[in-house]
Amino acid sequence: MKKFSHSILLAIVVLAVFGFWAIKQLVVRPVADREHPPDAPSAQRNGPMPEQTMDSVRARIDDLRRAVQNDPDNPELLIALGNIFFDAGMPEQAIEYYDRVLSLQPENTNTMVDKATMLRSLGRAPEAIQLLERALTINPGHEQALFNMGVIFSTDLKDDSSAIRAWKLYLTAHATAPQAAAVRQEIDRLERVGTADSAK
Repeated sequence: MKKFSHSILLAIVVLAVFGFWAIKQLVVRPVADREHPPDAPSAQRNGPMPEQTMDSVRARIDDLRRAVQNDPDNPELLIALGNIFFDAGMPEQAIEYYDRVLSLQPENTNTMVDKATMLRSLGRAPEAIQLLERALTINPGHEQALFNMGVIFSTDLKDDSSAIRAWKLYLTAHATAPQAAAVRQEIDRLERVGTADSAK
């Protein structure tokens, strides 16, 4: 009986650890603002792109840059360039084009979330949070902004109480979203950690 109970406990621990790991991997560009389908390669999430893929990316960048030269205030072209640099793991270049988009469309919340993700990748988490807060003043229920804010507070800023608040707002607005179960699990874990710490 003890052996069986130990096995159950071990399984629970493994599931909890996996859930904590998985939720940290999910800071991604909002689906509504993707140039590529959701299953497209992403260096931001999956490591360096193969050289053959990078060759096609460089060619696409060259094409888009030529198009932007001819139409420099076209937000769709600028977003496309920013998104390519995002996926290629080139945050400085992505931010450059996202800034140009925001100068033309200052209330483009998807682009704000994209830029915030790139700021986070550069170690500029406080700036990322400020930008996500700005996006949420425009669209309080923005799914990816709320989700990413929780991840950044928890992972980068080690501010669990703020992470919990962000994720609870996320669940209020998106209770049936694909990431909701992982968010609930992470909130439970953080609340248990907080309870244990306060009991010491």
